[in-house]
Amino acid sequence: MAVGCGAKIAKMLLFIINFCVWAVGIVLIAVGAYVMIEADKYSYLFGDEDTLTTVAGIIIGTGCFIFFVGFCACCGAIKEIVCLLQVYAFLIVLVIILEVVAAILAFVFQDDLIKFMEENINKIIEEEYDGSDNAATQSIDLVQKDFNCCGATGYADWDPQTLWGSTNSGLAVPESCCKDYPNHDSGCNAGTPGNPTSTNKINIDGCVDAFTNWIQDNYLIVGGVCLGLLVFEIFAVVFACCLISGINKEA
Repeated sequence: MAVGCGAKIAKMLLFIINFCVWAVGIVLIAVGAYVMIEADKYSYLFGDEDTLTTVAGIIIGTGCFIFFVGFCACCGAIKEIVCLLQVYAFLIVLVIILEVVAAILAFVFQDDLIKFMEENINKIIEEEYDGSDNAATQSIDLVQKDFNCCGATGYADWDPQTLWGSTNSGLAVPESCCKDYPNHDSGCNAGTPGNPTSTNKINIDGCVDAFTNWIQDNYLIVGGVCLGLLVFEIFAVVFACCLISGINKEA
């Protein structure tokens, strides 16, 4: 048994906290499986049909990793197995380092990511979107509906040179650009390709800007969650070290 009140409290908290971590691992595995199943709806936006499948695989792998970490902590705390607790502490420190590196890389390469998205959305609009039920059309329609946007940089992207514009000379933009789509006003997209009769009835923001604005609007929430997670991980390492110390004293 662990010696000292501090070690006993650390043991209890370590088990409770990491039981939740173990559950989060299961949730991530489920989310990854869902993304993999639904990947075909969004794959065209990333220029490679395998990209979202890869992302889904990473989510599932992360879920399995978290599941294993939670198992090490729970089993190590209940059974007071020092080697499992040491593995747990090492893995948590490794996760903290990777999170800091990932945050730095995301900040450094954010402009490249935005450019990548813009290029791929424009390519789909120009070459593959035709208003049918193909994957490219469904992906663009879904994004324009969910983010209340139109085109990559704006409605002018739907010009006569695009595949859709070349076959829809009496319309300005696809219906998914209309406000309140699919419950939109009839004739909201009237005009010529890329040149709507009335901009009051359509979404005028480009989807790249709409997406980046959505991220910026949620910076505080994302930042707060990340900070809370970091504090949680630091305390988890402290609890593990405290419990290891108590077990070693008892031995």
